[in-house]
Amino acid sequence: MKNICITGSSGYLGTRLCQELEKRDDIGTIIGIDITQPKSSSKKLSFYKMDIRDPRIEDLLKKHSIDTIFHLAFVVKPIHDKKLMHDIDYNGTKNVLEAAACSGVSQVIAISSTLAYGAHADNPRILKEDDPLRGNKSFPYGHNKARVDEMVQSFARNHPEMILTILRPCTVFGPTVDNYVSRMLFRKVTVSVLGHDPEVQFVHEDDFVSACMVAAKKKIPGAFNIAGDGTLTTNAIAKRLGTILIPSPSWMLYPLLEILWRLHAPGLEVNRGYLEYVRYPFIADNGKAKKILGFQPSYTSSQTLEDTIKGNN
Repeated sequence: MKNICITGSSGYLGTRLCQELEKRDDIGTIIGIDITQPKSSSKKLSFYKMDIRDPRIEDLLKKHSIDTIFHLAFVVKPIHDKKLMHDIDYNGTKNVLEAAACSGVSQVIAISSTLAYGAHADNPRILKEDDPLRGNKSFPYGHNKARVDEMVQSFARNHPEMILTILRPCTVFGPTVDNYVSRMLFRKVTVSVLGHDPEVQFVHEDDFVSACMVAAKKKIPGAFNIAGDGTLTTNAIAKRLGTILIPSPSWMLYPLLEILWRLHAPGLEVNRGYLEYVRYPFIADNGKAKKILGFQPSYTSSQTLEDTIKGNN
């Protein structure tokens, strides 16, 4: 019987993962670590309000005889303090990994992102797991994901006794999604970068949870892209949502967004760096996850979008 720790347990994906784990008879203890209280109660979950940089995490892992960690904690919504974001994301992850090694945890499943590859004009058509991680420096979330992903890989090489599995999901959507990406897409009017209509991938929240579960079961180290099959273009997504896109030239849009960000404009949740991710594609190949993990997405990118739309109507 597995004893599980979930960092970031109160977030969108952490909550969905907790719900799935609670259903399973082969799961014993579940502890959740987050700075926010969970929105719903769980019979199996023991919650600890704690920062992932807290050195007491090691004691918690030992106390509950944790053997598997799902590390989801990350600053998802951009904040204005880049140094704090990096400290939480990088040093927090490092603290969790070191605590895991000292307490005898056998497997850590670290959640990275396809944003770690970066959005660049010279990206290959399809990104594979061994492609360089070039998360754009101008967008702290993507940049931090890349640096943390690399650090987890380095830690894995130095700790062969522990199974380190890295999952790199693309944008996770579904009927219960509520984040800055979904809020921007579901606006009646939004902007796009003139002359750019990149392909976009989605993975359904149920498929994300399924990938986590199969990774825990298979215990295979390494990195795996987690994405639904197929892609959509930005314009096609806007058309399905009924969103009016206003194409704007990059020379105007980038400085305008940065000024509004620095002024803490109400309703603005991203800085100028996010525009790179709506300008250039970063499409990841899910073939390795299918072949080696046995991950089979139940929803295509298109079906994931449709299910998200239904859940938000």
